[in-house]
Amino acid sequence: MAQQNTISPYSAFGIGEVQSQGFALNSEMGGLGLALRPNSNLNPMNPASLSALSVTSFEAGVNGSAMFLSDNTLSQEHFTSTMSYLSLGFPIKEGFAVSGGLLPYSFQGYEISQNFNWSSDGDSLNYSVNHNGSGGLNRFYINFGVKVAKGLSVGATGSSVFGTLNQKRDLIFEDDYLLNRRDNSSYHVSDYTYDFGVQYQMDLEDKQLTFGATYSPQANLSADNEGAIYTYDIVSGLAGGEGFVLESVRDTFKVFGSSTNGLVLPKSYGLGLAMEKEDHWLISGEYDFKEWSQLSLFGLSNPQLSNASQYKIGMWWIPNIQDVHNYLKTIQYRAGFNYNTGYLSVSALGSEGPQTEITDMSVSIGFGLPIKRSKTTANLGVQFGKRGTMDSGLIQEKYIKFHVAFTFNDKWFTKRKID
Repeated sequence: MAQQNTISPYSAFGIGEVQSQGFALNSEMGGLGLALRPNSNLNPMNPASLSALSVTSFEAGVNGSAMFLSDNTLSQEHFTSTMSYLSLGFPIKEGFAVSGGLLPYSFQGYEISQNFNWSSDGDSLNYSVNHNGSGGLNRFYINFGVKVAKGLSVGATGSSVFGTLNQKRDLIFEDDYLLNRRDNSSYHVSDYTYDFGVQYQMDLEDKQLTFGATYSPQANLSADNEGAIYTYDIVSGLAGGEGFVLESVRDTFKVFGSSTNGLVLPKSYGLGLAMEKEDHWLISGEYDFKEWSQLSLFGLSNPQLSNASQYKIGMWWIPNIQDVHNYLKTIQYRAGFNYNTGYLSVSALGSEGPQTEITDMSVSIGFGLPIKRSKTTANLGVQFGKRGTMDSGLIQEKYIKFHVAFTFNDKWFTKRKID
């Protein structure tokens, strides 16, 4: 409830601004992870990768974002921060591990104002329309990965998606004798989804080549919608030497509520390939596709939503993990690139012009810093990106996202050799 999450006007569409479902290692490599098989980190992008986990891993991180919004006439800057994820995973036996965690799924947070003037035969009317949105969805998941044959691993994830999306629209008149109008609506979501993953790894001399794939079927989630439409006055005055502003409800037009399989999340799939030399370097690329045009709330699809494709390239490199004299050579250096065709195709607010795809492109760098005399790694990363355009009266977002995360490792379920 206390988090400030986004101010993006594009979060007004669908279920809000959809968040990456990866951790620090994934984010610092362009958001990829379908073909990664770390043995001491958790990789929620593909549950099949858990079969490579050899130690207990607890991961936690926080995110911050500096966003710069601009169109052809106005600009705005804002900083937000949030807890990004908590997760715990451990191997049950060699080739079989489980994990669970909590992370955000989408954020909604926007305030948009439109000013209008109507005139006819010497009469004029000034009014404004204010759009507001808040809230978001979260995801709690449990998954497992198991090695079923030489080089072949499979995995599955069960997730609980829950949260509330609040939307409000106000029609406010400058003239005191006219009543203002408010349309208020809240969507509450709580239900389960499933997805599946597979990985196949083969040895090429002293390197490993890994293929990864995931699939998430369409999910029909239980949701309820409640709200009201009413008119109100804005009353201002002085009390105790201080000014005040109050809203006085005058008449309620409609109160409504419904409960059904109200949110349809679309299916998605992804394919990835990685080449790795253990403890030295890794390079990977992947593609994923999400059918966002099929998302609907209470049977209503959104014409602004479109299918999205993502292209990702990432790598990490460790100069010399065994070097005890030069700490810089033991750091894992990470970098990545991400291009997203975007799940929105919109025109400017109040415009009848052609729709424009809202693409998103970013580069990221990061570091995995081993902490001496402990089984802990500090993860530091930053991402630079651009989303949207200033053409056709739209808004462009430039952002700098950074995160601080920690990976804690330990050995569980190890039998004593000497009693």
